[in-house]
Amino acid sequence: MKRSSLLLLLALLGMSPSAPSLAVEEEIVVVVNRANPARAAGRDTLRPIFQTTRTEWYGRSVSPFNLPEDSPVRQRFDRAVLGLDPDGVARYWIDRKIRGGERPPRKVSSPGAVLRSVAEEEGGVGYVAASDVNASVKVIARIRDGQVMPP
Repeated sequence: MKRSSLLLLLALLGMSPSAPSLAVEEEIVVVVNRANPARAAGRDTLRPIFQTTRTEWYGRSVSPFNLPEDSPVRQRFDRAVLGLDPDGVARYWIDRKIRGGERPPRKVSSPGAVLRSVAEEEGGVGYVAASDVNASVKVIARIRDGQVMPP
């Protein structure tokens, strides 16, 4: 009897959700320079900007900024907007380099650097965790549960 109770308890513990699986991923926000007239942007607008196949937006040169490849925010952004995992992103940029395409977005070291760069450059566009955003930039999209949605 004791053995079956112990096995049942272990089975129930093994089936219960662990703490990491209960964690909710923080929302990501896509930000632009405050002078940008855009009010919202969806995946179909953001994808070519971050793949650098679209270099102008609202009559201005667009300057996308990326976090480092190992950033969890970057990896979630790339999955939601580009539809690529980290290996897919790396292959995409290798292919673009071989074919002589535009260079990748500028990489900056931190969310603070994204915000500063976007705020300083009129065509700047980037992304950060929602908790990092400040009044120096304008939010034009939110990424929640892998979906790009309006602000």
